[in-house]
Amino acid sequence: MLKNLILIILLSVFMILTALPQIAFEKMIHDFGQLKEEVGEVSYDFQFTNTGDEPLKLENVKAS
Repeated sequence: MLKNLILIILLSVFMILTALPQIAFEKMIHDFGQLKEEVGEVSYDFQFTNTGDEPLKLENVKAS
């Protein structure tokens, strides 16, 4: 009985831990190289996918 309870608890924990959102980026770094000021503002969009099983929330995102 105790072994079955421990097994159920372990399986439940495993299922909870594997059902998390997980982010996967196509590219982690982008190098603009050398730019001249007269070019003006430039930007780059990082592409990512939620490869997990739960919704992915992005909060407090800041550029560095």
